[in-house]
Amino acid sequence: MHILIVDDEMIIRNGLKNMMLSYSRPFASIRVAENGEQALGLIADYPPHIIITDIRMPKMDGLEFCRRIHESYKYIKVVVISGFAEFEYAQQCMAYGVKEYMLKPVIKLDIHEMLNRILPAMEKGVITPTQLEKWLDEMTEHIWQLRLQDLDQCLDEWLRYCEERTVHPFQLRELLVDSFQAVLDRLKVKGHTYTGLAADIEEKSVGEIHERFRHMVRSVADELTLRRGGFKDVMAEVRAYMEQNIAREVTLEEVANLVGLTPNYFSLYFKKTTGVTFIHYRMTKRIEAAEQLLAQPHYRIVDVAHETGYEDYSHFAKTFRKVKGITPTEFRSRLGIK
Repeated sequence: MHILIVDDEMIIRNGLKNMMLSYSRPFASIRVAENGEQALGLIADYPPHIIITDIRMPKMDGLEFCRRIHESYKYIKVVVISGFAEFEYAQQCMAYGVKEYMLKPVIKLDIHEMLNRILPAMEKGVITPTQLEKWLDEMTEHIWQLRLQDLDQCLDEWLRYCEERTVHPFQLRELLVDSFQAVLDRLKVKGHTYTGLAADIEEKSVGEIHERFRHMVRSVADELTLRRGGFKDVMAEVRAYMEQNIAREVTLEEVANLVGLTPNYFSLYFKKTTGVTFIHYRMTKRIEAAEQLLAQPHYRIVDVAHETGYEDYSHFAKTFRKVKGITPTEFRSRLGIK
């Protein structure tokens, strides 16, 4: 559990910190800031679980500070400290999710009672071992059987379940990383050793954490798909599709969807197999098709550009020279075509 104390008076900051240190259980960190602006910098670097803030501070008052926290970090528990004359002002923080107020002067007993009230509620989310095993077994089996639609549904339910039982993104990240590693361990027992993305999540927002976890799990399924089906077969389908659609700019996302892989994973393995990026491969194939058409005298160069997906002639000429080292006109001249 990480704590941040915000107060412009050093004596009060240190006093509150000492009161926190004397609590019956230890905290992972207790940081201090002398105003709201400084506190926001510390939060951006490492969001705490609980913030204890004064209502009257220079540079940014407690009300504005609470508003900023509510907008970007709704999961942080905020405790406001105020004098009796400021209490009505402090109550305005209710609009920003603040439910804990403490009147000055604050003593150690006040701090400990406040912690006794809020900590149990923050830690009440429990995932039972039975439920955890159930989800992990289901995800593993969906991956092993390559039931991707069922896997996506299972991921939706698991992410929702985990989010409901964690009060802080750090907890969610740790839970999902552990879940991912547990799935990999189960697949290894079945005979599949994953060689792709590391079991790591650095994203901070809940939405980004969800997306990263989905990508990690789908990458495992993608690798298993390629190992079983053979990447050569996948590439044959990709090459055929791109040749059939040479007159337009086929996207990586489009082709990845065609072969049932995530774009990032498809891009990684495409380069690993061909030695070039998808974009470079697409460009080269279009220029190769252009060469064949340029070798036919009845085709105008501008028509060749159009046939290979280049609406702008200057772009076509520039790309052709980049790949072949000469212009389309020079290419024809070497073939004796005027």
